[in-house]
Amino acid sequence: MRFFLCTSLAALLLPLSARSEVLGEIHCQYRDGLIWLKVDVSGKSEALNFLLDSGAGISAIDLRTARSLGVYLGNRQIVQGVNGQGFAYRVNDLQAVCGGIALPKSVLAVDLRALSECCDQPVDGILGVDFFRSRIVQIDFTEGRLRILEKCDPNLANCEILPIRMCNDAFCVPVRVAGNPAQWMRLDTGCDASLEWVFNGKQKWRTVRNSTGLSGVSVRHINTSVQLGKQCFNPVTTGVHREQIFPGEAGLLGNGLLSKFRLTIDQPANRVILENPI
Repeated sequence: MRFFLCTSLAALLLPLSARSEVLGEIHCQYRDGLIWLKVDVSGKSEALNFLLDSGAGISAIDLRTARSLGVYLGNRQIVQGVNGQGFAYRVNDLQAVCGGIALPKSVLAVDLRALSECCDQPVDGILGVDFFRSRIVQIDFTEGRLRILEKCDPNLANCEILPIRMCNDAFCVPVRVAGNPAQWMRLDTGCDASLEWVFNGKQKWRTVRNSTGLSGVSVRHINTSVQLGKQCFNPVTTGVHREQIFPGEAGLLGNGLLSKFRLTIDQPANRVILENPI
């Protein structure tokens, strides 16, 4: 787990493509750099607050919430997060839906209090990579909608398409920073920043600010260029890390940049589509 910050049926066609058919749609709210969902869980009369977090390798529910629901907690296990190792318990039969879409039943129960304290409302759970598997999921930040597509045939003149590489059970995409060769970074809708970059070189950067993000870790920030496909953004406030956040990954690509697009994560085709707003 990480602490970095994360449908009613329709039969309509999207501007993305004349053949992008919607199987389901979930209302979401993009607020404070994170994507919030209302989730209905068996045994709970009120909807729970979940974050859509493509940077989490598995979905999770807050440990206190799990105990209040009376679900069975399996053996304790060690999990790896941005802040280091923590403990979690396996829950194998979570009955949860969001907008009529069934959510993963096998999740981890994790103490999310530290994450909740960084947000303006409690975080009851996280929807991770397992929600995206075998699906085409489109996130419309502007309209506040999460769509499950049957197929996707993008308009190549209006979008960037990046390949997906799986690393540490997470989606990684190629990103160029400061003119350097492309590096594989975690596609992270649970990160409220634009970019968190692992840089071990000797180049000196002018620090624009030091801050503590949702991870609770103090990070030095610089302004630099970031390139996604053929699109270049400059300046982008970027957190700089001397050590890897996750092994073999060069950083986190977060909502500060992703929200500039209509984002489609096409896991079956191992690609990410970044569509420019019309």
